[in-house]
Amino acid sequence: MRQAGVDYLREEGRCRGARPRVKAVLFPYELDYGLAPGSGEFIRTAYGGEPGKLVMGDGYLTSGSWTSPVVQIFSPYLDEAVASWEEPAGHMDVEIRLRTGETPAGVAQAAFTLLTSGQDISLAPYFQVKVDLSETIRAWGVDDPGEVDEFSAYGVDQGPDGGFESYASDGPGCLAAFSLAGRLTLPEREIIDPGGVRVELARDFSELRTGDHVLVLDNRVGQWLNRAENAYLQEPDWTRKQLALSHGWELPDGTVAWQLLYQGVVQRLSGMAHGWRQPHRVRLESQDGVAAGLKQKIGAPADTGERRPFMRGTYLARGELIRVVEASVGEISRTGSGSAGLNLLGTYRGGYRKDYLLEAETSGEVGSATCRWSLDQGQSWQKAGLAAGGADNPVGLDEGLSVSWEPGLGSDLVAGDRWTFTAFPSIYHYQVFGAPFEAITAVYLSGEEEDDRVTKDAATGLIQVSGKNASVSARVVKDHTTHPVDMVADILAEVGLEAAIHQDSFALAKSLTPEYALGVSFENLTAAQAIREIVRRCLYDLWIDFGEVKIRAYLGEA
Repeated sequence: MRQAGVDYLREEGRCRGARPRVKAVLFPYELDYGLAPGSGEFIRTAYGGEPGKLVMGDGYLTSGSWTSPVVQIFSPYLDEAVASWEEPAGHMDVEIRLRTGETPAGVAQAAFTLLTSGQDISLAPYFQVKVDLSETIRAWGVDDPGEVDEFSAYGVDQGPDGGFESYASDGPGCLAAFSLAGRLTLPEREIIDPGGVRVELARDFSELRTGDHVLVLDNRVGQWLNRAENAYLQEPDWTRKQLALSHGWELPDGTVAWQLLYQGVVQRLSGMAHGWRQPHRVRLESQDGVAAGLKQKIGAPADTGERRPFMRGTYLARGELIRVVEASVGEISRTGSGSAGLNLLGTYRGGYRKDYLLEAETSGEVGSATCRWSLDQGQSWQKAGLAAGGADNPVGLDEGLSVSWEPGLGSDLVAGDRWTFTAFPSIYHYQVFGAPFEAITAVYLSGEEEDDRVTKDAATGLIQVSGKNASVSARVVKDHTTHPVDMVADILAEVGLEAAIHQDSFALAKSLTPEYALGVSFENLTAAQAIREIVRRCLYDLWIDFGEVKIRAYLGEA
């Protein structure tokens, strides 16, 4: 259960005079802060070619900045935002600042505030962003190329104009994936009915009954109508919005102590009426955020249809046959003075590459001369004294191959004549989906471990088997995540529920079961089904407590 603050509990306990409040917030709104070619003021910087990316300008530069134009927010109720960005590349420090005001002139007079990634910030109707990039180290040149290290600089010839440009080894830095996610607080006076909150979930996740919620809102000025100028939901894919519902108590000093009660994913707008003698209302329907996340599938195929299972630890995975390269024989090479030609008959059925050598033992015509053949370049002979026959009496070799001679002009075979060729087996290509892997430790052909006829690539999951087709399975190491508690946490993070994990209960459950280890592979399953498969094998209890997922290890106690 979420812990409420002291002020909240005190006001909740009042017998008389308590002033309850309710707050509903829609989020996220991707705010356009103006980063684009030619937009704002670029000082030794440039647009990086993709949303949220700012790079240093050409040349060896130690600092740069970009200041956005003043941007107006589409609604005065969009009063909060969360900034986020990736760690900067290269040896650069990134500082992002924001200032906001009620008017453009007010923005110009306000001071910039330094932002932290993931931090909540307050917004007025207008705002402006400034990004500063600065070098964190100095790079220098060396006289001897052998002294070059990661802190050395290098020169680039500027020909044909002459001169050099110097760069640090990691190249210029940049800012990437910068975004501002807005939060819109619905006016409290427009909330007609805050609805009830209900979440039901069996402890083994077997009976997931979603906590649907309905928020009844005022629509007298058409703020919920599609394409209305003042619409709260203006983005095309508004169903990605989430709703956070909080209850609060107004304190004597005018501030409010809030307690988050519900967070859900918007599903639909219903019951909308906006006409003469009609109630100007709308029902904003949502589904509990944790329940909605648990219904998302993990290990789903890519848009191209490629299988992408969710894997952790070590797992025995099946390989799927994707391609066959048929057996073949290379060109026949001949040495000697005889005139007979060698014809190769049959299809190679061997499991390995073989190099064949045939040698005429005695001179004579086809059918009367004798020959022998070898697989080790003549160090030993498989058979000798064989009649070098024509098409009606071929010489049998092995693995489905035989040869015959075709008479030529002059003496057909002369003692010492040699013919060589290489036979290549069929190659069966199997794909183990889920790559890259840290390792493929064993490959099994029809249940038997095999190594001689197998090549494997952990980076791609490709297994090649030479010779014969078989049922292929492989023991793959996806990563070193083997504890079931860590796997449950990874599944929750995969469907966007990392923030819902109750870290203390997860850490305690793991510490009480240190010897537990699993390997898993889930393909196109809901997160709830995958978690159930884990907990039912390890005797864990999982449950949702006001938006937090908690876990407890069963150790045999009553």
